[in-house]
Amino acid sequence: MNTPSLGRRIWHHIYSRMLTGVVFVVPLILTIWVLQLLYNLLDGPLRSLLNAMLRYTFRVELPSGVGLVLTLLALYVTGILATNMLGRRFLEFWESLLQKMPIVNSIYNAARQVVRTLSQPQEKAFQRVVLIEFPSKGLWTIAFQVGMIQTSDGREWVRVYVPTTPNPTSGFLQFLPKESVQFTSIPVDEALKMVVSGGILAPERLDMGLPTRSGEQTQGG
Repeated sequence: MNTPSLGRRIWHHIYSRMLTGVVFVVPLILTIWVLQLLYNLLDGPLRSLLNAMLRYTFRVELPSGVGLVLTLLALYVTGILATNMLGRRFLEFWESLLQKMPIVNSIYNAARQVVRTLSQPQEKAFQRVVLIEFPSKGLWTIAFQVGMIQTSDGREWVRVYVPTTPNPTSGFLQFLPKESVQFTSIPVDEALKMVVSGGILAPERLDMGLPTRSGEQTQGG
């Protein structure tokens, strides 16, 4: 067996350490970037509006962060209103007004559906991890079961979401006969790591079937 040269070993060492650094640093940078976007989104609009009013009346400006605090406070108050009868009726009144506006109602309904879907607990949004033959027969793709549906002839179909790599927020919705779906016992969070990493972060063993209370595996279907 040929021993790698010193230069090749040095390059392999540098490359592997840099790759490890990328795996650690890039998610951190993306997290900071997303948090910065959220901060600007929550703090900027309200603070700009208040500053415009204060500059006109008192010639003062609010410091950074005030808009964020006021926005979070407004969300909290709205949540309180939505959980009691009087406040719920008030919010439903404004919602009914939006529903009557031709273009606004389409935008509002779509946005509301997206927010409600994303705000669901993960175990409710993605019920379990499955494998399906996609995009062609013989090729297996990881997907998430999001529900079941029964047709008029009594057959059970599985609603599955097929995510794209490395962005699982975009993908395909498919309806498949239950018998054509391979169920797995992979946790949802582990499957998401696999999708985001392009398969780099994958379990060494792929357990098929559904976990039972005793920990044994049963075949799905």
